[in-house]
Amino acid sequence: MPDPRWYECPVIIPYMGGKFELSKKLIPLIPHHKRYIEVFLGGGSMFFRKNKVELNILNDKHNDLINLYLTVMKHYKIFINHCESLLKSRTLYNAFKEDLKEEINYHDMPDPKRAAKYFYIIKNAFNVNFHNPIAKESEWNTKMWTCLEMSKKKLEDTMIENLDFRDLLIKYPVREDDFWYFDPPYVIAGERGDYYVHSLTEQDHQELCIIANTINSEGGKFMISYDDHKLIHELYKNYKIIKIPVKYSGQLHNKNYKNELVILNYEPANYQLTIFRSINE
Repeated sequence: MPDPRWYECPVIIPYMGGKFELSKKLIPLIPHHKRYIEVFLGGGSMFFRKNKVELNILNDKHNDLINLYLTVMKHYKIFINHCESLLKSRTLYNAFKEDLKEEINYHDMPDPKRAAKYFYIIKNAFNVNFHNPIAKESEWNTKMWTCLEMSKKKLEDTMIENLDFRDLLIKYPVREDDFWYFDPPYVIAGERGDYYVHSLTEQDHQELCIIANTINSEGGKFMISYDDHKLIHELYKNYKIIKIPVKYSGQLHNKNYKNELVILNYEPANYQLTIFRSINE
């Protein structure tokens, strides 16, 4: 059986930079909304932990990640059958990484066999990082996938997109009942180049800020999670910035607490209570 905490947030995969623990502090800050748009889905901890609303739109540019979500949602049993046919093997692990070098097109999704390969790699990778070699101590058995029925149920009636963040705003013009959540690739990790499949350039970060400005000017609400970097402070100096001390999962370069920036264009109702907990827990 999975960790009991998983049932409160039934993510499909652990994900580098994911918000599994931090989402407990962020969700109380979310305002009332009728349309939820998550721009950089990743592991989806915010979506899987929060209550669904009338419209839920989940997006990520990472093709294999989106293929996995679409597969679990639409071809769950076939996906499970593929997983059950695989044994833990360094040879298979390396072969699958080679197979996935050629990207899948959104119009060819869902592809259950490819999704099983990607799931296999993430579940067996050292520090759940696709770039890393296989972990000797990783588990690969039926409990890794038989529990995903809850994840599948949570994904029902959601719209899953595979777009660049700039294109998402074009496809979904801002509404006043919107809540947009951004958890973009962080500046420092992107500079190192050992963390994300798709990193952002400084220009990308600037253009993301322009999108946030558009959401704000058109009456929507947003929350952005970022690393504590001078570029981010400069870009978002006109918005509310909360610092929360965290230890990132898979943190290799420094084991000390780091500040997570939470950027808001509104005053959260539960601000004092949530920050008090974040400092004292």
